[in-house]
Amino acid sequence: MSEMDRIFIEQVKGEKAEKTFEYLFHTYYSPLCSYACAMIKNQEDAKDLVNDCFLEFWRKRHDIEIKISVKSYLYVTVRNSAVNYIRKRQLDQKYSETMTYPFYLQEEINMETERLLQMENLEIRLKQAIDSLPQQCRYIFYMNRFEQQGYKDIALKMNLSTGTVKTQIARALKKLRSEFEGVIGKGQILFSIFVRHF
Repeated sequence: MSEMDRIFIEQVKGEKAEKTFEYLFHTYYSPLCSYACAMIKNQEDAKDLVNDCFLEFWRKRHDIEIKISVKSYLYVTVRNSAVNYIRKRQLDQKYSETMTYPFYLQEEINMETERLLQMENLEIRLKQAIDSLPQQCRYIFYMNRFEQQGYKDIALKMNLSTGTVKTQIARALKKLRSEFEGVIGKGQILFSIFVRHF
């Protein structure tokens, strides 16, 4: 598990629980709905399914044990719920005695799983790039991007000028952009999570 994920888990169990949960919800809600909809073929039910997964995540946040990335945990939770939904629908509509997926649906599930793995690889690459930053630069970047601390708060905490904090964050983003130069599509979406407020 990465340092980022440890921070998320600690925060969602602590004083910043609501703020961290809100960040995770806004970051992953839409892609999770698309993922669920691709499996169950019903947009409204997909939204309800994802909402239920987030609600369960919030209820169990104090006892939750995550050994993979938070994102992967959420995707696996939604996938399992979608599978249960499909099985129940098959039983209700008597589509299959053995509760197997239609061929076309299985193919789409495989494609979504492959996409998730690609995103996971990109996320690992981004985490490695962040971990390779100089210690002070990395610390400032974490406080700003993952603890949602402002420039002034970081400057006071580290006894630095606001300008120095801005410069360190700019250096971090420049290095991360260079690491992702040439990566298009999914990589840009992933990277935008960290730079959208810059």
